[in-house]
Amino acid sequence: MGGVALLMGGCTTTIVAPASVERPQSVFVLDHGRHSSLVLPHPQGFVRYAYGDWAWYAEVDTGWMQAIDAVLFPSRAGLGRRQTDRPATREGLREGSRVGIQAIHEVEVDADRVTALRDSLETHHQENLASVKENPTYDLAFVEYPEPYAFWHNSNHKVADWLRRLGCTIEGTAFWAQWRVIRAEDGRGRVLGD
Repeated sequence: MGGVALLMGGCTTTIVAPASVERPQSVFVLDHGRHSSLVLPHPQGFVRYAYGDWAWYAEVDTGWMQAIDAVLFPSRAGLGRRQTDRPATREGLREGSRVGIQAIHEVEVDADRVTALRDSLETHHQENLASVKENPTYDLAFVEYPEPYAFWHNSNHKVADWLRRLGCTIEGTAFWAQWRVIRAEDGRGRVLGD
């Protein structure tokens, strides 16, 4: 029972940014309430990526039966994407996003890793355009994604996975969109302003 209480509680997940990078570039984790998305800079602005249950996000089946199904059973997943020409800054994110943002967390990582992750996600999106579904509520175009969605593998877990690919360490469960960012320095973390 205590484990369930801990899981359901307000545990913050800590993003430990790399201590130093050769070519620093900022990426952003957007907290949308219960869910998160990742923003990567793009030569013409920024691209926002999100992961979620296909029926809920792509097909807009948001009834209570679908909610129960998405929480209890692994299901088909989707990768959401939206590119904008706004600059990849806090102001640009607020101006270029048509969805609610409760918090913006900036993380400085290596530019080469950003390019590699963005190229990987872009390739997946392009190769799956036959399945594309626009969702104006979330301001994303979803394509099918091979990793099943589940409560124990939700949008926040996927953002944590992407951050690991960018060289970050993740401390905590990442069940909820409650993030804080620190930079690893000499074995101690320094909390960065969110």
